[in-house]
Amino acid sequence: MANFLEELQSKITIKEGIEGHRSILREIYRAGHISLQDLAFKTLLPISLLSKIVNFLIEKELLGRIPEGILYTEKGMQFVEAELHFYGIGISNCEECGDTPVYISPRWDGLLDKMDLILGSRPKVDTTLDQAFADAETDVLRALYLYQKGALEGKSLCFLGDDDFTSLSVVNLYEGIIPEDQKMIPTEIMVVDIDQRMLSGIQANIPNNSMKIEFKLWDYRHPVPNGLIHRFDTIMVDPPYSLSGLRLVLSRAISLLRTIPGGEIYLSFAHRAAEDTLAMHALFCKLGLAVIEMIPRFNYYEGAGILGNTTQMIRLVTTTKSSPLISPKEEFQEKIYTGEIKPNIRYYFCNNCGKLIPIGETEQLKTVEQLKAQKCPHCNADGPFNLDHKEDA
Repeated sequence: MANFLEELQSKITIKEGIEGHRSILREIYRAGHISLQDLAFKTLLPISLLSKIVNFLIEKELLGRIPEGILYTEKGMQFVEAELHFYGIGISNCEECGDTPVYISPRWDGLLDKMDLILGSRPKVDTTLDQAFADAETDVLRALYLYQKGALEGKSLCFLGDDDFTSLSVVNLYEGIIPEDQKMIPTEIMVVDIDQRMLSGIQANIPNNSMKIEFKLWDYRHPVPNGLIHRFDTIMVDPPYSLSGLRLVLSRAISLLRTIPGGEIYLSFAHRAAEDTLAMHALFCKLGLAVIEMIPRFNYYEGAGILGNTTQMIRLVTTTKSSPLISPKEEFQEKIYTGEIKPNIRYYFCNNCGKLIPIGETEQLKTVEQLKAQKCPHCNADGPFNLDHKEDA
């Protein structure tokens, strides 16, 4: 199918490249039948250009016309399903909520319940790795958003870190589309993480052994393994919320994406003040990444008060100018985690004995999770422990 898309691009060149042509074919498929005006609205392409493309596809006997618009012929339907792996139907948009581009309708209740159950079995957060767990609704929203944007069907997908278990929402997405057709919509899913506990937790919850997901234990501060370079079409990442961490992870994502323009990075990142947001966009420009969409308050996290419990979703697309600022062969030496960059000591109050217990990188107890596991060092009580105050380390 790539050859056909290349042929289409050579006949009718569009700036969006073969991925632009793919989006046209996908929107027609999901609509069933669609007018040129509606197709232009969906793809953001001019009607005159779409008309040329549609006429070419009609000549190829892939499309036909009816009074209501254009639609696939039987030959065309079989062709795109076999070659592009198009699957299912469109998803609902919420007309009342402008902030969220997808709507979790009642047909997704079963998947939400399943993800709620799965997320209850996640390991405890490791705050030294800036882990903060997204909730089940966020996981399902992410999967639906990827599907809506065409980032799944026929695509090779990599989760560059997945302590939220979003990969399992993607694997189970068929339940709300074609429940009787249990299949993994992407052609390939790989989950990469620094934390083996997360990889093992996802692996334990894969619903069907025939659904092949690959797992890779990798700290992306180290050089990129050869088998991952230029392998994927789509990257989803929720990195440490530092500029150095962002520079590293986006460089790694570009190294993992195929070299043709149109590769996509779905980035979850903290809301920042204007000066920090400017620095973030300057970084995108240096990397040659185009910002296609930014959705505030997309992700919700459990107990992440420092983030206001929410982060934004940023959709980035590679261009002909995309290039990593950090070589895939380079060992990254800069600090990326919050505790490294801004070390502090947090003092927790033991409600049983009233003593203050210091927590931090320079202390015996590094995280509050360790405190809860080891109990109060003064009275051996298991809490509760409440944050009293913080001091710079």
